[in-house]
Amino acid sequence: MKKIELNEFCNFRMLSSVTFSPEGDKLAYVQSTIDEKENEYLSNLMLIRDGRTVTLVNDGKVGSFFFEDNDHILFSTVRGRDKDKEKKEEFTTYYRLDLNGGEAEKAYEFPFITGEMKKLDNGDYLLTGVIDVRYPDYYLLKDEKKKKFLEKFKEENEDYEVLTDSPFFSNGAGFVSGKRSALFYYHVKDNRLERLTDKYLDVGDLRVRGEKAYFVGTGYKAKAPLYSAVYMLPLKDRKPVRILKPKLQIYSLELLKDQLLVVGTEGKRYGLSENPFFYLLDENTGELQLINEADESIGLGVLSDVEYGSTRFMKSDGEFVYFPALERYDGVLKRIDLNGKIETVAFKPGSINDYDVCNGKIAMMGMFGLDLPEIYLKQENEYRKVTKANEEVLKDKYLAQPRYLKTVCEGEEIDGWVLLPEEFDEQKKYPAVLDIHGGPKCAYGPVFFHEMQLWASRGYIVMFCNPHGSDGRGNEFASLNLRWGSIDFRHIMAFVDNVLKTYPQIDEKKVCCTGGSYGGYMSNWIMGHTDRFCCIATQRSISNWITMYGVGDIPPIACDETCNTHPYSEEGFRQMWEVSPLKYVRNAKTPTLFIHSDEDHRCPIEEGYQLYTALIYQGVEARMVVFHGENHELSRTGKPKHRLRRLKEITGWFDAHTGQPKSNS
Repeated sequence: MKKIELNEFCNFRMLSSVTFSPEGDKLAYVQSTIDEKENEYLSNLMLIRDGRTVTLVNDGKVGSFFFEDNDHILFSTVRGRDKDKEKKEEFTTYYRLDLNGGEAEKAYEFPFITGEMKKLDNGDYLLTGVIDVRYPDYYLLKDEKKKKFLEKFKEENEDYEVLTDSPFFSNGAGFVSGKRSALFYYHVKDNRLERLTDKYLDVGDLRVRGEKAYFVGTGYKAKAPLYSAVYMLPLKDRKPVRILKPKLQIYSLELLKDQLLVVGTEGKRYGLSENPFFYLLDENTGELQLINEADESIGLGVLSDVEYGSTRFMKSDGEFVYFPALERYDGVLKRIDLNGKIETVAFKPGSINDYDVCNGKIAMMGMFGLDLPEIYLKQENEYRKVTKANEEVLKDKYLAQPRYLKTVCEGEEIDGWVLLPEEFDEQKKYPAVLDIHGGPKCAYGPVFFHEMQLWASRGYIVMFCNPHGSDGRGNEFASLNLRWGSIDFRHIMAFVDNVLKTYPQIDEKKVCCTGGSYGGYMSNWIMGHTDRFCCIATQRSISNWITMYGVGDIPPIACDETCNTHPYSEEGFRQMWEVSPLKYVRNAKTPTLFIHSDEDHRCPIEEGYQLYTALIYQGVEARMVVFHGENHELSRTGKPKHRLRRLKEITGWFDAHTGQPKSNS
């Protein structure tokens, strides 16, 4: 069979934004592909109707979209003169497409980046848009006044960045100090926008029911608070009323029949990333009624590197609110009712990464087994595939089947898998790769992962697992508060020991290690605590918790969870230093490759620089590759040529330190 190639990901079609029409007879989605020559992603709008799939918009620039009614779609894109305009100012243009025929026509243009957009019964719209608190009424400027303002703004601010609040960075967006998502009312007939919220209020989760709208708001001038409030907006006078004081980290606000469902947590049990509770909110009294204390890992599917585009979090339909959840190492779809009863409504080994529900009818984008993303309709207990986007992509390619291997350490089960090369020979010796996931509250599973399949196709035995700290098994298992680099490290090493025992064909002197984000942190930790690996490729990592504090988009309180004292104290510094890989760098002997991006605002590049410099000064073999213009998502959504270079660097590093033949691709 043919081998998986380094640039194989360029052939994949990524599916996202699965959306039913209001009557449920049509299904739209975005299909994204890679143009390797032009080094870009192309996103087109697709429609499934009467069993046929057609391309609605193929300009490659489709952003968000929604059904205006059952026969019309509004979608955002950039066309014609707007391509030059895009370089000078922020705006969003929507086009209207009649599904019964005709060309798309320009419908609306807004002078900001839009978020949610809801059509009202009277034909007007509620929408959210990004504003700058320094110029909150910029949206009112027209023509010459706008032109003069932009010229003056550029002249005064081109070489400066003024910070007034924190966090001031957002990965993928750069500086966001002073930026808020405001709520607007759009008067269609007059082509007039009306800002409804205070300039310091950040708005999300916009929901509309009858003559009222509801939304989540987080107000601040300097320090972003941990908790958010809930507001009600009467559509007649359009004056927001706060109905729930800030007391929860709110995951989602949903309309459930005639009730308000709030999904959130106080974060007092397990910190920032603890799983939420489900509440009903009385909008008249502001009282919360707890209806389920479920320890559900909601919102995330199984990790993969073949996804691109937006996905749905929660969806209200009839008597239920639906949500994706992770059960150990399978992504499933669940729902909750007014009584707090939760049940699983869609499950197939693998992962449900996006979905929609209409009148009980379920569509989902799934990765089942080693299949690449496709869209399925759930019919009773059957899952009918309705797309063939990736059916031929991996035809005649060798795919290593994940072999489950359970490891028990300190009384806890660790789920893990092993990929074997084609024509695996028990009489031969093989090099191996340990791949550690990010998060840490994420999870691997037996789904297709391009980089791992690549290494298996090149003759490596690949191992990966979900140690303590991973998602899908409840708060207690996921919590690493005050325990970074301890139980998680022991779990990973116990898993490696088990793999080596189970597969004695592995050459123990040729075992490589890699991981990104938390996996990068753990690779750095491994560097200072064992020399059992022949080489390490650490990616977008953390090396020093002290210098991480307050310099990226991770809220400082997340860093606090590595120690239980104030960080600006000797005791706080001591505890943060204890869990910093840089502290143990004098023990490091392993040749290490650093992969980092200079616009990574999740794990800033300085974290890589520090450890790289320390190795160089200690005479340890080290190499660092810096990707310009990329952020924390390099391996998943980075420019195609950068993704390819990244994979070449890592694979070449492994080959060089295990003696594997070099790849020609």
